[in-house]
Amino acid sequence: MPTPFQQSASRLRPVHLLRALLREASYLPDATARTYFRRYIVSRFKAYQPKQNATASFDVQAVEKYRHRSFKRRQIAIINERTRPMLRKGQKGLNFLRRANLGEIPCLQKILFFAYGRMGRRKYLLLERLLTPDHIMDGGALAPPVEPGQAPLQKLYYSNKRYLQYFDAPKAASKTEYIINISSRYSRLRAVLKSQYQKGISIHRGIKRPAMKTPINNAWERPMPIKRAINNVRRWYAETMTRILPPLPIEEWDNIHAMIVGDRKIDLVRRRGRASVLSAKPVIEDDFFAHTVEAGIALDKPSRADMPAGVQRPHTINPRFMKRMYTKLLMLCCKVEYDDEQKRWKTIWGEPMKYIKPSLYNVPTDETLFAGVDATGKIPKTPKKHLLEKSQHVQPRNAEGEYMRFPFFAERLPEEHPIRRELDEWKRKRAAARGQKREVS
Repeated sequence: MPTPFQQSASRLRPVHLLRALLREASYLPDATARTYFRRYIVSRFKAYQPKQNATASFDVQAVEKYRHRSFKRRQIAIINERTRPMLRKGQKGLNFLRRANLGEIPCLQKILFFAYGRMGRRKYLLLERLLTPDHIMDGGALAPPVEPGQAPLQKLYYSNKRYLQYFDAPKAASKTEYIINISSRYSRLRAVLKSQYQKGISIHRGIKRPAMKTPINNAWERPMPIKRAINNVRRWYAETMTRILPPLPIEEWDNIHAMIVGDRKIDLVRRRGRASVLSAKPVIEDDFFAHTVEAGIALDKPSRADMPAGVQRPHTINPRFMKRMYTKLLMLCCKVEYDDEQKRWKTIWGEPMKYIKPSLYNVPTDETLFAGVDATGKIPKTPKKHLLEKSQHVQPRNAEGEYMRFPFFAERLPEEHPIRRELDEWKRKRAAARGQKREVS
């Protein structure tokens, strides 16, 4: 018999789909991901729930009030129009959660990215915290509030656009270019951009540069129009904010690091067993045949959660596997701390896992273990016998030290000929060298 997960989206009731999604979300191997997706699923379903059926709770008010906490409630006409495609989308999400719980690395990695703000809605929530002005200045004093429209770039461009308040006034980098840095009031944003650019950290495309460069003049060598200058800043800001990875809260970053090094236990969830169905009615052969025919006519395509195979086959989810997943995640996460000595914000990124402890590199060893080994760690080879014999041969050389070559007819020349004299002298030297070799052996 087909399971409820294999039923088509058109026959699956929204309440059953909600319960199936919440059940699979409760099996995720990360506590933060379980909490995040439980709230996400509930808020998505409440957004498509009619207002007269809603309960008067704080979460219902949050649906209509807050931007990042939940979703805005839809109208009745929109709910009726989108019911079928949204149920189909929920079925795809259910299959995705099932594949993540089976241990497929791409699915589980994407789940962790959503939960920890590397992509999705939470990324922009963390980004909103990063785009707030600093409250710590030199001496620990609080920064004075800034009135709207008082940013240097807003004054220069005569515009109150929000993205212009994050930049300083342009400075001439060369005769043809201006450089526009992030404002000093947003030093956390500047520190994260600079560190991410220097380390080359990104999920897809990296950040091109931590500061914006723009030409002074246009193609006709005239001053840049204000409208185009504003559009250049807007495009650079949108592209950079898409590629930036906002910092996590310090407690959350430390929690991931503690699970990687083993200071904290990884919170895995044990899956509950399927309940047995007790039916007092006898199974009728005709009903079973009719149900089988209906399932065959439906031609429901099984998901990859039902048929896992191939290169991306599932893995067993255990603490060792989750440590590797957390290491890949932490390399894309950072935390920002304020350094009181240097009076600046310090960005700390995750590092790859070291399989050998640093203490093992300095363990004292016995010198006899490395006796007879050269500096490269290899045993020097003794030269072979024929190479020694070849090296002791006397080679004919001239006065300049170059090798001499005798013609083939040199032995037939008269003894008074200079070439014959050189050949005889070289033969005497070769015979003397061979005699010394025999005495040594």
